[in-house]
Amino acid sequence: MNKQDKHFYKALKFFSGKTLQKIFNMKKDNPSDYNKIIPLPIEDILHKIGYISFATEEEKRHISAITPTGVEQLRILEDIKRKELTLIVSVIVSVIAMIISLVALAKSMGWI
Repeated sequence: MNKQDKHFYKALKFFSGKTLQKIFNMKKDNPSDYNKIIPLPIEDILHKIGYISFATEEEKRHISAITPTGVEQLRILEDIKRKELTLIVSVIVSVIAMIISLVALAKSMGWI
């Protein structure tokens, strides 16, 4: 996952867990904390792409800021993150298996 995807994942994960009302309250009450979590350029990009929407409940009847397209993108990014973790674990396990095999070979040959 590249750097931009990591920013998108963090932002989409944040928006998926909050209601519009909580997001509006956080933007109004603690704008510096909100901007630390979600930088303005990332928010603008996600909004332009259509992953998030700040339409009020009366306008679109959305409770969450994340759109269905955003949820789909979040699932894709979660899948990428899971696959990266699986790759890292498999490499570590392969290295450990190779070390064990080399130690067993060395013991059988009398080198150790």
